[in-house]
Amino acid sequence: MTTAPSAVWVGPAQLRPSRLAAEFYRQEYTELEDQLDRSGHELVVLGKLGRLFTGPFGSKLPASLYDTPNGVPLLRVQNIGDLFLDETDLARIPLEVHEDIHRSKLEPGDLALAKAGRLGALAKIPAHIQECNITQHIIGVRVRADKVRGSYLAAFFLSRFGNFQLKRQGIGTLIKYLGIEETRAAKVAVPGRGVQDYIGAKVELAERCRAVSSRSWLAATELLEAALGAPLTSETFEVKSASNVSGSGYEVTSIRPVAALVSPARLVGAIGAQFFTPRRAKAILVIEQSGLRAKRLSMLADRFTKRVSADEVQARGLSYIGLAQVDSSTGYVSTAIDEQPSSSSVCFGARDILFSKLRPYLNKVAICPEHLEEAAGSTELVTYRTKPGVDPYYLFFVLRSPLVLNQVIDITSGSTHPRVAPDLIDHVLVPLAEEPVQKRIGRLARAALELMRRASLLVEDAKADVEALVEGTLDVQAILSGSVKAPAADDIPELAKDGT
Repeated sequence: MTTAPSAVWVGPAQLRPSRLAAEFYRQEYTELEDQLDRSGHELVVLGKLGRLFTGPFGSKLPASLYDTPNGVPLLRVQNIGDLFLDETDLARIPLEVHEDIHRSKLEPGDLALAKAGRLGALAKIPAHIQECNITQHIIGVRVRADKVRGSYLAAFFLSRFGNFQLKRQGIGTLIKYLGIEETRAAKVAVPGRGVQDYIGAKVELAERCRAVSSRSWLAATELLEAALGAPLTSETFEVKSASNVSGSGYEVTSIRPVAALVSPARLVGAIGAQFFTPRRAKAILVIEQSGLRAKRLSMLADRFTKRVSADEVQARGLSYIGLAQVDSSTGYVSTAIDEQPSSSSVCFGARDILFSKLRPYLNKVAICPEHLEEAAGSTELVTYRTKPGVDPYYLFFVLRSPLVLNQVIDITSGSTHPRVAPDLIDHVLVPLAEEPVQKRIGRLARAALELMRRASLLVEDAKADVEALVEGTLDVQAILSGSVKAPAADDIPELAKDGT
């Protein structure tokens, strides 16, 4: 059986001699381009709205170059999200290297576009990162403020009318990448300043929500660290020597290979060597040495399994949460990915805790958002409902921490798709801070997640405004007259309290 080759008919006026690949003339792309051209708004190429540049660094850098604790941040494609940066795995380079490459430095307000790997991904540099460098797989845009508002420009390229141009401009056969000249030629609909300000204000409010969310998360982390008497950093859990990881009933005599003398009191139904690896033992010892009370997860929450079919999910209109929607760094559940169930799903409700048994090293631990009374999700999610008197957000926050991650990372089975058994998750040890501290941490974690949700909604609104502008359905007169105003900080309770 053979498949007929696809054919795309292109008129002489639309044909670009330098771009003969059929993908470039996909109907979806040509229709969006036609809409943009017919919008009636001034169209300006990106190269006239800002300076475009790229970085000198490759994708694979020696650790000695990008692992400088107090160095200057180096953005890689993996750090670029939907407007916001993921700073959990931010590389840092020595100051002396950074100073040699002034032209590739990004500053607050600059845009970073993924040049390869994730075409169309874009992030705006936040105010707290005063300067950073980029790899050769990122295009930086230094926006000309006299030509366009940077936050509006970000919204435009996140909208389908800007985003399709970035994806369409990908060149190459096996690996698509953005050429810098092609990116300069991308067309931008530039309305009057009043409309730019209205749309841009939503983007900037979203940025503020994310900034306060990060502060709330940090404050919760600091409270838990204070209760433990130990920082929740990689250094705390690093196994440096045998004595560094030895404690009551657990004496390590060798790190490589691992040899340990284990007291019978520590054999809680598990005798395999993987239950006594140094990093797992280190996490448990940190909890024990803190002096805090500690309980097994099964004593704090009930594991339950309720299943629904794919047909029932659709019939009841349940939101579906797949693993791809759970952010590894915060546990935030995104609605941006339209993943659908293919068979049965687990069912859960607001404030239930979701713990992924698949590849636990990815730390896909989440809490069902409060705006979802009932939802469905991947069967890889083990679901827990807290018992009376237990703060679900405090428990969620601790389960996401290195205290628990290091307890489960070694006790998996399977090589290609390592999973941790639900019975073993039940037995992870959870430290219990004093009740007022638990409540404070819970409130901070809840505020952080809600601010992330507010930020995402604001970005979606800004994108929708750009699309309505191009399609001619945005009420420009109401915006210019002031009868329609962009939301302000006072409209978001978590911002009014500054998340702390």
